[in-house]
Amino acid sequence: MNKINQHFEEFKKSRISTIVRTDDYDHALKIIEGSREGGIKFIEITLTIPDAYKLITEASKKWSDLKIGAGTVLTLDQAKESIKAGASYLVDPVCDVELLKWCNENDILLIASGATPSEIYKLSINGAKIIKFFPAMIGGPEMVKMIKNPFPEFELLATAGPNLSNLDAYYQAGVLGCGITADLGGAPVGTTVEEITTIAKKYMAIVAKYL
Repeated sequence: MNKINQHFEEFKKSRISTIVRTDDYDHALKIIEGSREGGIKFIEITLTIPDAYKLITEASKKWSDLKIGAGTVLTLDQAKESIKAGASYLVDPVCDVELLKWCNENDILLIASGATPSEIYKLSINGAKIIKFFPAMIGGPEMVKMIKNPFPEFELLATAGPNLSNLDAYYQAGVLGCGITADLGGAPVGTTVEEITTIAKKYMAIVAKYL
C-alpha cells in the first residue's frame, strides 16, 4: 500500500484532527501533547506558527505515534520544506490542482480545499483522496448534506466550523472527518496540557460514536 492510501485508511479509523493555530511555539507543543493524551492521532501544524518547520521536526521525533501534518501549505517550496521537516501529510487552504498533482506523483497525501461543489469536484477528478471543506462555517452541516447528495463519493474534512456543539451534526451530514481549531487547536495561551487533554477527550467521545 502506498503512503497516500495508508494515511487515508488510517484517517478513516480516526476521523478527527487537531489544527494547531497559535503564535506561541511552546504553547503549540502543549496543544499537540494534550491532543495526543486525549486520543487524537492526526495533528496539523499550520505554517503560520513561528518556526513551524522546526516544530514539525520536533513533534515528529518526540511523538512518533502521531501523524504530524503541515497546514496552510500554499507553495511547492513550502510543501517540499514541510516533507523535509518530517510532515506525514499536507493541508492546503485553497483549490490548487497543480500542487495536488505534484503530491500525488510523489506519494504524499495532500488535503486540498474546496468551498463549492465545483472546486470539490475539480479536486476529486484530479485524484484528491480527502478534500478539505473550508470554511465549513459558511454552509455548515446543511451544505455538507447538499454536496453529498449528488456526490456521495466525496470524502470531506470539515474545518473552520466544527466544535463541540455541532460536531454530531457534521458527522451525521456525512463528512469523513473534522479538523478542530476552536477550543482545541486554538486553545488560548495559558491553557494547560491537562485542560487541553480534557477538551480533546470530549471531542473523542463524540467521534467514537461514528467509528
